[in-house]
Amino acid sequence: MVTSLWILREAGPEAGGIAAAGRDLADRLHGPLQAAAPAAGLRTMLQVGPAARSRATEAVTELRSLLAHADENNLLERFTQTSVDLLRGQDIPDFVALAAGADLARHPAAYRDLLTELTAPAALPGTKKPPRRSRWWRRSR
Repeated sequence: MVTSLWILREAGPEAGGIAAAGRDLADRLHGPLQAAAPAAGLRTMLQVGPAARSRATEAVTELRSLLAHADENNLLERFTQTSVDLLRGQDIPDFVALAAGADLARHPAAYRDLLTELTAPAALPGTKKPPRRSRWWRRSR
């Protein structure tokens, strides 16, 4: 899971928006692609009736419009870059930092206790030190 979080972080905050735009485009293309199927060849256009030919022609026009809009918004380049970012290998130092962040999210009380212990003022000479609490990552055997 930590690796997945690291990959999403590296892809950037716009990765979700790009994925949503890709899904939206795929959903919008699905219907017109089915309606445009007879336009794939002259033989099929001749075999279907005039209503199906008209729907196929309208669907091809709609497909061209949708693809032109996607091209104007550089959706192909943005989707390609996001795909590369998501498939890129991991960098070990960043992975370790992300793992520490995920561990902090999972055990915040233990980190607060450790921070309190490390930043506590030094004891005055002649005073008794408080007993040390065991750390959450050490297990008694």
